[in-house]
Amino acid sequence: MKVLVTGAFGNLGKSTLEALLKSEHNITAMDVKTRTTKKLAKKFSNISEIKCLWGSIQDISSVKESVTSQDCIIHLAGVTPPFTENNPELSYKINVLGTQNVIEVAQEEKNQPKFIFPSSVSIYGPLSPSSKLLTSDCPINPTDVYTRNKAEAEKIIQNSSLPWTILRITAVPSPSIFKNKINLLYNIPLDQKIEFAHTKDIGKAIANTVTASTEGKILLLGGGEKSQLTNRVFVQCILDTLGLEMLPESVFKIPKSKTDWYYTGWLDSQEAQELLEYQSRSFSDYLDEISEKTKFLRLIIGFLKPIVRKILISQSPYYKENLQR
Repeated sequence: MKVLVTGAFGNLGKSTLEALLKSEHNITAMDVKTRTTKKLAKKFSNISEIKCLWGSIQDISSVKESVTSQDCIIHLAGVTPPFTENNPELSYKINVLGTQNVIEVAQEEKNQPKFIFPSSVSIYGPLSPSSKLLTSDCPINPTDVYTRNKAEAEKIIQNSSLPWTILRITAVPSPSIFKNKINLLYNIPLDQKIEFAHTKDIGKAIANTVTASTEGKILLLGGGEKSQLTNRVFVQCILDTLGLEMLPESVFKIPKSKTDWYYTGWLDSQEAQELLEYQSRSFSDYLDEISEKTKFLRLIIGFLKPIVRKILISQSPYYKENLQR
């Protein structure tokens, strides 16, 4: 099959491309040209014959060039927080109007391609620890620019004539710990439910959706029951792996109301697993990867532990306020 991946060189894009390369698909990768995406394009082109097209989904001519004659479109292009919250108008143009561009061009094709849209479980809104297991039938509650963008894009897709699949994905940390957003360390309450999923597993799920019978379905992608934990456990394990002690509770956000909880929870991913067969890496596997990649860093931390700990505490926006409570 001819498969187009927009936003091909982001975190999920890379994992999706790696999974697609194990098939016999004819792959086209579309992304905005930057120093980073150029390096990644070269890396992938050295592995396999991937056609790279540079352009923005805001540019209709670039979209037409990319979408023409494709059998399937995996639409990963878009921007995420904190960019969305700092640039709401531009984010809307990219995440919503850009998606609409791709949809409209695809609908003009004689043989309309399957449209796969990786969305986010964050559209369910803030979820307290008492929240039930999330399913595709749960009402959505978009509360910020990013989630409102996702919700509107989903609606555009569902109202299109294309055979579509929407994948609502749990938070997927980068394999490189330094690429994860440090502010999330403090903004997620310790008792928050988190479902971990490995980026390579999610990439496999997205790639498997190309040929799976998923048309018209909204599927939830998470790591499964063994990957369901709290932020307390998540942070504790990460810090232990890096050779650091757990930070004081006062550095983390303490919810004062239901809306203060973060928008993550535990998912019912049974249907997605049955259809896509993607769950193979655990949170423990992820910790092993971090340990392997941070051998030198952990030696440095061993000597500078008090200083590193002090720096991490000082960067919390909640520490002083919580101490005064």
